[in-house]
Amino acid sequence: MRRFWIGVAVAAGGLSAPAVVANPPVPPGPIPVPPGPVVRPPTPPPSGFEYRTVTEYRTEYRTEFKDVQRTVTRKVPETVMKEVRETVMVPHWREETRQRTVMVPVTRMETQQRTVLRTDWEVQQRERTVMVPETRVVETQRKVLVPELREEVRERTVMVPDVRVEERERAVTVVRNVAETRTAQVTTPAQVVREVRDPCSGFISRVCEIVPQVRDVAVTTVRPVAEQVVEKVPVAVPTLRAEKQAVTVRVPGVREEVRTERVPVTSMRSEKQVFGVSVPVTRPETESFQVPVRELQPKVETYTARVCEERPRCGSARCR
Repeated sequence: MRRFWIGVAVAAGGLSAPAVVANPPVPPGPIPVPPGPVVRPPTPPPSGFEYRTVTEYRTEYRTEFKDVQRTVTRKVPETVMKEVRETVMVPHWREETRQRTVMVPVTRMETQQRTVLRTDWEVQQRERTVMVPETRVVETQRKVLVPELREEVRERTVMVPDVRVEERERAVTVVRNVAETRTAQVTTPAQVVREVRDPCSGFISRVCEIVPQVRDVAVTTVRPVAEQVVEKVPVAVPTLRAEKQAVTVRVPGVREEVRTERVPVTSMRSEKQVFGVSVPVTRPETESFQVPVRELQPKVETYTARVCEERPRCGSARCR
C-alpha cells in the first residue's frame, strides 16, 4: 500500500513538472499589453491518475567471516620457591580479676492495711401468716354392705371308687422234667493178662495189668421242657360308681346396713406468727497484714575472668 501511494505521488509530479515555470521578475510600472487581439491560453487538459511500477533500491549489509592471523599473549603460571618472613598473631590466655555489680533479690516484710467486709448475724423479728390445720369430729351416716354366710343343703353326684373281681385267662409257661435214655461212651478199667519174657532167663510169664477200656453205656438224663399252659386267675378291677350325696354348703352373701360414724374433718385456718430471723449484716473493717516485698539491691562482687589476647610472633616460612 505504501508503494502504491509513492507511485501516485511520483506520477503526479511527472505530469505537473512541465507546467512549473519560474516566475520572472516583474519590472516596476504598468504592465505592457501587446497589441493585437487577446489570445486566451488554452485550457489545460483534465488531470488524471495512472498506475506505474516504481523500482527502488536499498542498501543491505552482509556479514562474512574469514580467517585472520593474530598474535595472542597469554600468562603462564610459574612456581618459584621463596622464603618469606611473616608475623602472625598467637592467642594467649591470661586470668584477670574484675569487679561487677549484680542485683541481689532481697525480701522484706512490709505492713499494709486493707478494708475487709465482716459479716455478722443479727436476729430480727418478722411476722408471717400460716395456715394451721384444725380437726373436728362430725357424725355421719352411710350405707355399708355387710358380708354374711348362709348354709344351704345341696345334692351332688360323686364318683365313688369300687373294686369288682373278674376271672381272666392268661398263658403261663410251666417247666416239666422229661427223662431221656441215650448211649454214652464211658471209660472203665479192665483187667488184661499179658505175657512177659524175662530177659535174663528167657522164661515167659503171664502178668495181669489194668488198662482203660471204652464201652457204650445207656445213660438216663432228666431234661427240663417248657410248656405253655392257659390258666384262669381272679383279677380285682378298680371301677367308679356314681353316688348321690347331700352336702351342706355355706353360701356368701351381703346385706345393706346403715351405720353412724364419727369422722374427723380437718380444715385450715389462717394464723399470724411472730418469729426471729437471723439476718446477715455486713460492716467494713480495716485490718493490717504483713506482705513480703521482693526488691533488688546492688552488690559489688569480684570474679576472675579469662582474657584472650593476641601476641605477635615472627617466623620464616617457605612458600611457592
